[in-house]
Amino acid sequence: MLPANMHFIERDWLCANHILFTHPDEPATLVDSGYEARVEGTLGHLDALLGEAPLGRLLNTHIHSDHIGGNASLARLYPGLSIIVPEAEVPALEAWDRPEHMLSYADQRCEPFAWQDTMHAGDTFRLAGADWMVLASPGHDMGSIVLYCPAERLLISADALWENGFGFVPPQAIDPEPLAAQRKTFDLLEDLEVRLVLPGHGPAFRDFRGALARARAKLEAFAQDDLRIARSVVRGMFIYAMMWRERLPLAELPDYVRRIGIHRDYNAQFFRLSDEAYAHWLLKSCCDSGQLAVVDGEIVSLDRGGGRRSAA
Repeated sequence: MLPANMHFIERDWLCANHILFTHPDEPATLVDSGYEARVEGTLGHLDALLGEAPLGRLLNTHIHSDHIGGNASLARLYPGLSIIVPEAEVPALEAWDRPEHMLSYADQRCEPFAWQDTMHAGDTFRLAGADWMVLASPGHDMGSIVLYCPAERLLISADALWENGFGFVPPQAIDPEPLAAQRKTFDLLEDLEVRLVLPGHGPAFRDFRGALARARAKLEAFAQDDLRIARSVVRGMFIYAMMWRERLPLAELPDYVRRIGIHRDYNAQFFRLSDEAYAHWLLKSCCDSGQLAVVDGEIVSLDRGGGRRSAA
C-alpha cells in the first residue's frame, strides 16, 4: 500500500501518527513528532527503523502539542536535524504559548524548540523517490498544511481529515474564521485523487470520499450549534489532559476548571455555571463516554492515549 522506504507509524490520540521516509538518496525525513510525555515511544520507533542512521529532516504539519512535542528531544538526539515548519505558523512559534495554541491554556505541555526552515503552500519535497506537494489546510489550525503525492495518490492529512472526523474547531462566537476555513479545506481536498489517507490520528484508510462526506456532515452540524462545539471542545481537552496526567484527585477538579484557561473561559461564555457545577457536568460527561472514571477518590483515564476522538 505504501512505496518502499515509506513507513506509516500509527500512534494514538495522545501522540500524532508519524510518517518516516528512508530513501537512500534523500535525508531521512519524519512527519510530526508526537506528544512530549510519550517521546520515548517516538524514539523507539525511529531507532527500530533508522538504526545508526541519522534523522535529517522533521516536517511539522502544524504546531499543536501532539504533533510537535518531540521536536526538542529529536533536535538533541540528532544534532544535524533540520526542523521545517509551515511559514504561517512562525508568528505563533515566536509568541509561544498564547491561548490559541492550546498549550498551558488547555493543560498541555510542549518544550519550545528552534526551527531551521519553513515551508509554504505550493512547495514540493522529494520523499521516498516521489514529489510531495505542500497544501495549506487551515481550520483546525489556521497555519496547518497537508502533504499530497499525485503520483502515488497518497494524502498525509494530519488533523484536516480523519476516517471519522477532523481536529476540533472553536465555537464561532469565539472565532468564526476556523470553521469557515475548515469548510474551504474540505473543498480543496475534494479535488484530489486519493487512494490512501495517512491521517494524524487513527489507522490509514482508503475510503477518502466517504470520510470527506462524514467530515462535512459533522462540520455543518457544528455550524448550527455553537454550544455543541463548546461541549465537545472542553470534553476533548479534559480527556486529552487526563491521558498524560493519568489521574487527578476528585477534590481538586473545581480548582482545576477555575485555573485552566479553556475551562474557565468557556464556562464563563457558554455554560455560566459555578465551578462546582461545571466540574460535575464535565466529569459526568466524560465518564458517561467511557473515557474517564472515578476510582478511590481519583479521576483516572481509561484511555491513556489509545482510544478514539471525534471532531470538535
